[in-house]
Amino acid sequence: MQPDRVFTLSFKMRNLRWLLLLVSMACVPAVQAADEDVPSPDRAAGVDFGDEKVIEKGLHMLNSTCGGYCHGTEGRGFKAPPLRNRPELSVDSLRTVILFGRKRAGKLMPGWKDVLSEEDVWTVIAAIVSLRHAESTGEEAKGGGH
Repeated sequence: MQPDRVFTLSFKMRNLRWLLLLVSMACVPAVQAADEDVPSPDRAAGVDFGDEKVIEKGLHMLNSTCGGYCHGTEGRGFKAPPLRNRPELSVDSLRTVILFGRKRAGKLMPGWKDVLSEEDVWTVIAAIVSLRHAESTGEEAKGGGH
């Protein structure tokens, strides 16, 4: 190869590495931003979203209450949309829909405000938030559109 061509190729490779580094760094805040809405325990009826026992209890509640017919086991989806890998579902929107329900396109999700305690609502939300970055098993369904 000619010296000028080696220099040009080397320069392009160096720039490509920098470009890849910048692109990868730009993707990290998007994932982190999705988790910035996680409330502290004092704002979530004492529920600690980082506590594995809370997550386990929330997943049990989710599976037994919401999973069988609607959102599927571990939020994989069935008649209703999956809850896994859904970072766009904000904590505030989850709380609102769980408490007051939702009706959209002929689909109905009942409100749970008269059934679940405030602590239980936050526990279920903690479980759903824990599924934001769940490993995909290929078993997720499209689910009905809520």
